[in-house]
Amino acid sequence: MSASHSQMHRMGLFGKKKVEPDAKPDGETDGRSAIPSEPRKARPWFDRARTVADTGNHDYAIECYLNGLKFDPDSISKHEALREVAVRRKAKGGKPAGMRDSFKRSGGKTPVDRFINAEFMWAKDPLNATLAVAVMDNANKVGLDEVAYWMGGLALEANTMAKRPSSATYLKLRDMFVDLNAYDMAVEACKHAVRLDQGNMALHKQLHDLEAELTMIVGKYGEAGGTFRKGVKDMAKQTALEEDDGIALTGTKQTEMLARLRGDVKDHPEDLDKAAKLVKALLQTEAEKQESEAIDLLTRLHEQTQQYRFKMQVGDVRIKQLNRRIRELRKKASAATEEAARAQLLDQVSRTTEQLVRFELQDYQERVKNYPTDLGLRFKLGVRQLAVGDDESAIASFQESQADPRYRSLALRYLGEAFANKTWFDEAIDTFHRAIEVHPYSDDTLALELRYELVKVLEEKARKSKELPLAEEAAKHCSQIAQADINYKDVRQRLEALRKLIERLKGKSETAASSAGEGADGPDSSDSAA
Repeated sequence: MSASHSQMHRMGLFGKKKVEPDAKPDGETDGRSAIPSEPRKARPWFDRARTVADTGNHDYAIECYLNGLKFDPDSISKHEALREVAVRRKAKGGKPAGMRDSFKRSGGKTPVDRFINAEFMWAKDPLNATLAVAVMDNANKVGLDEVAYWMGGLALEANTMAKRPSSATYLKLRDMFVDLNAYDMAVEACKHAVRLDQGNMALHKQLHDLEAELTMIVGKYGEAGGTFRKGVKDMAKQTALEEDDGIALTGTKQTEMLARLRGDVKDHPEDLDKAAKLVKALLQTEAEKQESEAIDLLTRLHEQTQQYRFKMQVGDVRIKQLNRRIRELRKKASAATEEAARAQLLDQVSRTTEQLVRFELQDYQERVKNYPTDLGLRFKLGVRQLAVGDDESAIASFQESQADPRYRSLALRYLGEAFANKTWFDEAIDTFHRAIEVHPYSDDTLALELRYELVKVLEEKARKSKELPLAEEAAKHCSQIAQADINYKDVRQRLEALRKLIERLKGKSETAASSAGEGADGPDSSDSAA
């Protein structure tokens, strides 16, 4: 991502909002109501920061970026620019903040102040995992979910690169990622914690549960081990995983609540927190009319603030609507008694599913354009490209996104599939071998899937090229899968088929060898007789 704003539906990210009361100094209510959005006031500071950074005055550049972020803390690109300056400062021997700065920046009157102060401390020591976690924690409390996710990725990387990685840090990151509904990152953090404490069975269970959540979300695009193109056909069968953190109101209470929230937005059109509450309440209705109202409001917020996150949320709503439409059509098709009516409904399911995939492809292309350094989004764009059969574009996306350790195993898995789709078998085999090598576990769901995909490619090439070693390697991996889980997909039938293939290829090899031997003996015998 640079590690920012990711989804698979955005991988479920940012679907859940954490709203907790915070300290209320100077009459403030909570962090989320205090988030400023004044890009015009921030711009001069950001311009100054770039200019100063080019002169090598990194400390002043950091101050300028932070002053700008006070007015526009939601600007991911500026946080990334700040990190670049901080890393350059560190590389040139810049020291961490001293005791005086630590005391001065230890608190803050408002939640946003505390967030900025935490980021100052981290900017002076950008490879410090503890300081990165503090920034993530404060960003989460303020409501800067995308910033929290991005910073969490940096904290995870810093802790992993440390001489003595902290298990407590991994677990805290895991919990904060779960709070953001970022199960991709929560799984990654939990895996690292398990690696440090292999004997902790409770941790293993927690990892299994997190992987199950992630699999459900990724499964929207196809069953584990299946192709994405098959996944497009099957996607409509999936039920969207949607979470909500509030109590859904109905009837009169819901109408009254919406009326009150609409009044709040009308009276305070610049208050983003009130607008966000109205959007959330409208979307909770699950009704097209109210969702359209939410889309209109989000569109206005995007135009008003130029913050792309609002347009991204519009995309989320439209995706949700198309998923719901698919579910409704499938339900009607199941209930249809006439074959013609059922076939017509299933045709609508197919066309709506295709519409969904095409929309998501276009939407994620725009997201990547707005966040070009976000390797998480790049990975998810690859998912959509693979789903529509654009293998070459998917290959490029997965090749880029594998640089992010959080997506490496999955990116390699689908990169291998894209190569296989193009019948580039050697490239696919090498990619699956690499995926198995870098994946940290040998017995989890993804490990089995990687071996299974390798088996499929090895078998296909072996059948086409009649190469015995390929068939034998495929059988070896297939046997390993069977030993781990005999009921995994069609592994039993595939293993039997591979063994028959090996016997057939061995027979041909022996026949060829025998024929060659007879041809060699013939002239000798003839010469002897002569």
